[in-house]
Amino acid sequence: PARVAALAERAEIDPRSALRSRALEALGELDCSQAVAALARLARSLPPPERARAAASLPTTPRSTRLVAELAAAGFSVDPQARTPDDVLAAVLPLHGRLLADDAEGGERLSDLAPLVLGLSHPSAAVRKGARRAFEELLARLRTLGQAQRADRLLGELASAGIDPRVVHHHRALFALYPGGDPAGAREAARAMRAGRTTRGAGASFVSLSGDELVDGRLWLFRSLYLEGIAELALGRSGAARELLTGAAAVLDATLGERRDRGDDASRLDHVDALHQRALVEVAQALVLLAEGGAPADPSVLEHARATHRLSVEAQGHFARVAGEALTGWDRLFDTELSPYRLLFTGVHLPGLTIERAIELQWELGRALASVAPLELPGFVPAADEPAGELDPSLDPRRRALLDEVQRARLEGVVERIDELSERLANRREPSGELPEEEIAELEALDRRRRLLEGAFATGRPGEDLLELRIPGSQALWLARDLREEGRGIEARRVARRMKEDLEQSGVSNWWYYHGQSLFVRADLLIGSSYTDEDEPRRAEEALLGAVERLEGLERQLTENGARPRDLAPYEALRSTALVSLAVNANVKMGDPERALAYYERAYELRQDEFMTVLLACYRARSGRAAEARHLLREVRPGPQTWYNLACTHALLGETGRALEYLERELLENHSSEASRRRQAEWARGDPDLTNLRGDPRFVELVGER
Repeated sequence: PARVAALAERAEIDPRSALRSRALEALGELDCSQAVAALARLARSLPPPERARAAASLPTTPRSTRLVAELAAAGFSVDPQARTPDDVLAAVLPLHGRLLADDAEGGERLSDLAPLVLGLSHPSAAVRKGARRAFEELLARLRTLGQAQRADRLLGELASAGIDPRVVHHHRALFALYPGGDPAGAREAARAMRAGRTTRGAGASFVSLSGDELVDGRLWLFRSLYLEGIAELALGRSGAARELLTGAAAVLDATLGERRDRGDDASRLDHVDALHQRALVEVAQALVLLAEGGAPADPSVLEHARATHRLSVEAQGHFARVAGEALTGWDRLFDTELSPYRLLFTGVHLPGLTIERAIELQWELGRALASVAPLELPGFVPAADEPAGELDPSLDPRRRALLDEVQRARLEGVVERIDELSERLANRREPSGELPEEEIAELEALDRRRRLLEGAFATGRPGEDLLELRIPGSQALWLARDLREEGRGIEARRVARRMKEDLEQSGVSNWWYYHGQSLFVRADLLIGSSYTDEDEPRRAEEALLGAVERLEGLERQLTENGARPRDLAPYEALRSTALVSLAVNANVKMGDPERALAYYERAYELRQDEFMTVLLACYRARSGRAAEARHLLREVRPGPQTWYNLACTHALLGETGRALEYLERELLENHSSEASRRRQAEWARGDPDLTNLRGDPRFVELVGER
């Protein structure tokens, strides 16, 4: 309580804005009932922007559920004095959406959903955006928890609450494809999107729309055609898929013809999104050709690959004008909810696309993309033996011009942001008379970036070095992950090593140095884990320790360069993952529980999410501290990521029935192919944490005899 009081006092009265913000973050990190209550109070009492920061600092744990729900509901109070301010409401709605998924009854009561539904039509654009994010958080969390049926019931409640039916059917289509594996259901949901509302006003026809309503209607039409096309591809109906995807492309071309990039920043970002979606259509069209037996080097496939790259680069240039710096690549395109990688290559068995064929298509698509942008697809051998002419980005006149435009846009965007921030600072002083520390630091960083970009132009070759403009993608690692999941560890290591070799040969640009180093780390993680699978624990430990050492070096560099805690978080999370893999390797393969505990304790210092909480419960149970283990388990919402470790924990606690229940869910629901399921069953047979289950006939039925 004294710590909470001290931090709350700092958040309210300290003259330094940076310290006020840090105090709010620290309250959220405490994650106790007193800290949550203090943050909820501060979200009502502090002036802007600190009150919104207080709301955003509320932890995503059950302790926040009631107070977050109260803040969200109060945003629509008829009493102006009791109403949650708009900036706080915008910050709290996404958290409310996430917590509804964790509440056993959340999202199934219309009163819980009301703030999200009302938020979609709120006068404030920030609140409307927060409401959209709230739905995304809610559904993404249900997806993580493996609760597709509950998501479907929730979407039904939303439909009855009057939400735009296109939104409902859109998410039903996504759930049907991933993680449901029901492309026929996705096809019907996509068709229902076209039968839903096409305008916010009743009675208007699509052709009568204009302006923003016309663009909005076109985008919904695109989504329905695109998702139906993906569903047809998943069903093995490539002809139908081609026709639908051609229609989706035509709709987006009309939207892009509106040239929203000439409007304000919001319109420019809408234009960027449309370009990315248009690029995804090109990828899907290439997949149709490959699914029909086409080769990655076929001219028609390569043309779609080249168009994908061109559209991605064009989007990068428009984004640079809004954001200043804009170093992007394939990951920004392919790690989205409409990406074929998400909808088709998720390990789910689809009627027209087995997991083996999905892996083959990933490989073929990677080779085609590597032919038109080889530096951006490390790990793939280009399909075209000698990329030349228009296949080479530096020789393709259209893409060459776009890449040069990206470089100019980066400089213009940085200069524009410097001017905006300088003007704000000129009109603002802290109560103590000090300048705002965060804004000063940002301005200094922008000015350093401006000088670097001007230096690039001074060479007379703006954009010449493609390494500075486009970040290498992770697609080879995604392929290697799926290969490992199917028990094809040798192939997985080959792909991961090829990625490392390609990166070493091309070099890692200073512009995306840390991202490049993280690719090396993730490759080593995959190599090490595959050695663990194959009973080579010493080689596994060597690879995994190499990843840990590289990450520790990166974190030291970042700290020396003045990085903030949130800048370190992605690398600390990766290091935690490596240490967990080392702990598992030591416990299961080396038979050294003390070594495993040492690795795990280092991992837990870096990350305390649900996965780590279940593992902590497992270690407590293993050491005989049953009461602590059971207390920790009460903090967790079981889901696909935790089922196996929950089985281990309950087995160690002597709770055979619950252990077998989670093990059954893991083996029957969490694996899309028989090869993947067999690999997990073999692991379970040798896992010392499941020793208590071995005499039970249900265990033998699930995993077989050792």
